[in-house]
Parts: sequence; structure tokens; C-alpha cells
Amino acid sequence: MKHFVLFLTLVFASAEVFAAGVVQSVNVTQVRADKDGFGYISFSEDLAGSPASCSSDSHKAILSFDLNSPGGQGIMSIGLSALASGKKVHAVGTGSCDQYGSVESWLYGWIKD
Repeated sequence: MKHFVLFLTLVFASAEVFAAGVVQSVNVTQVRADKDGFGYISFSEDLAGSPASCSSDSHKAILSFDLNSPGGQGIMSIGLSALASGKKVHAVGTGSCDQYGSVESWLYGWIKD
């Protein structure tokens, strides 16, 4: 019985870790930066997987980031490079809406060949 309870705990904990939006091999359609230091990248397709429940229906193809951090500056660089070159990106969200209350935040991603 202890093994069964442990198994269920791991299954539910794992599901929570992967509760995030994902885009794979999609084009960047827009890169935005606001004066408060927040920005977002829009994609040619909606996020797949399990997008954050805080993300509104009109923001299902967007991931946000914080330009005030080194990571956010790197994300902006990925977005602008992909937009300028026409290359596709892969990106994963955090499962939360940290910058804007209705846009999932960017966890990691890269430009694809």
C-alpha cells in the first residue's frame, strides 16, 4: 500500500511540473518590449501542452519575459534573432503568469535550424 501511495504522489507531482505551455518549430510573429522592462514574444501557433490557467484566450500564442534580468535579455535576443532570420523556435513556459497577469512566462527555449 505504501508503494501505491508513493506512486500516486510521484504521478501527481510530475504532472504539476509539466503543467506548462510549449511551442515546437514555430515562427516568431512579434517581439514586444514595454517601458517597465517586461516583454513578450508572439508565435505563429498557440501553445500546446498544458498552458498556464492564468493565460487568457487571447494570449494563447504568447510567452512573456522580464528584460530587467540577464535571462530576459537572452530571451529578447532569441526572439529578435528568430524574427529577423525567419528561423523557427522551440520554447517552454513556466506554467505561471509572472510579468503580465494573463500571459504565461517563458522558462527556456532556443532557435531551431
